[in-house]
Amino acid sequence: MLATHARASVFLRPSRSLCKTLGLIGLVLLGLGSGCDPGDSSPQLACPKGMRTVWHDPLSGIGECEVITPLSEGRSPRSGLEQAFPAMVRPPGALSTPARIELGRLLYFDPVLSGDNTVSCAHCHHPASGFTDNRAVATGIRGQKGGRSAPTVWNAAWNSEQFWDGRAKTLEDQAKGPIQNPIEMDQDPVKLIAELKAIPEYSRRFDEAFRGSGGSAVTLDNLASAIAAFERSIASVNSPFDRYAAGDRTAMSESATRGLNLFRSVSTRCFECHELPTFAMKEYKVLGVPSLGDPTKLDEDRGRATVMPGASYERAFRVPTLRNVAKTAPYMHNGSLKTLDEVLDFYAKGGGLGRGYKLDNVDDKIRKFDLTAEEKADLVAFLEALTDESLLPEVPKLVPSGLPVAQGPLQ
Repeated sequence: MLATHARASVFLRPSRSLCKTLGLIGLVLLGLGSGCDPGDSSPQLACPKGMRTVWHDPLSGIGECEVITPLSEGRSPRSGLEQAFPAMVRPPGALSTPARIELGRLLYFDPVLSGDNTVSCAHCHHPASGFTDNRAVATGIRGQKGGRSAPTVWNAAWNSEQFWDGRAKTLEDQAKGPIQNPIEMDQDPVKLIAELKAIPEYSRRFDEAFRGSGGSAVTLDNLASAIAAFERSIASVNSPFDRYAAGDRTAMSESATRGLNLFRSVSTRCFECHELPTFAMKEYKVLGVPSLGDPTKLDEDRGRATVMPGASYERAFRVPTLRNVAKTAPYMHNGSLKTLDEVLDFYAKGGGLGRGYKLDNVDDKIRKFDLTAEEKADLVAFLEALTDESLLPEVPKLVPSGLPVAQGPLQ
């Protein structure tokens, strides 16, 4: 079973004096929690931009950072639109320490993870491209094409499951998949671990982040844990919409405000699948997405049904976040819709049914509705108001392997 963690932890936070007396190991053995009270005067961690110390044990030097989200500091909502973010999905033992986040950042941009040292995570999920590659389908090692588009990493930490079909439960599980996939990175995990151990800086950083020695902490599980820790820092939580929801009525344009009202209307029903505050949903929906190669035909990808058999899951896909959606074109799991205008036209015409596709399990919210040119422009303005890249991480100039750092998608 997955464990989820919010700032209000299920662990009791021991007093500062008890922390000093027992240390981290003693606290855990006594069942008193995983660290010291963040409200005491102990030193704060060097958390990345937009994050803060959740807890810190000065004796062991261990502590954890979390993203600062609206309402996470305990104040009351300033409008009905302002809602607290849920807890991020994490497996037991996952920690977002500064050392793990930084190790994960270096690994994320390092092509050493691929079999021929040419492909990094960032080549398909680059910060300059909305943490996607802005292509219909992803390009992997040796120029091979995948069957689906690269989902954004923005706010992926709040996904209930990972990948378009939800076949990975956590970011840790997801990180291992592309590394071993013959189309994406085609890497032998045993060979990769040997390569990383042979790089002194990686050996040292793994040991520091996971309390190993002599490179003992360089493992595939720890690699995935570090990348996941970095990805949990990639958060979009302070868009013009968020400032508007917090009471700043000048944060969005009049057009975007009208678009928000349309988004929440019973005619479009957008809000029923893209829920506040994540603008996503844990469920899988059947829309009737057109084929990338021939838009007159229904896409044949079975989606969630390959993971969870059943007629209701045939051609169903995870509902993605709309945060930073203006940066992540093209759209749908196969990149078949190139612009937000095309997406809105697709929904307004009734999805796949409106194109004449034969489907008996399309989601009941997919129905035709009238949309004028002005209303479409207002909806696009609202979707653009969900953009926030203020916590965009820095692309490292160098990585420990010495290999070239990705400056964008694979060419």
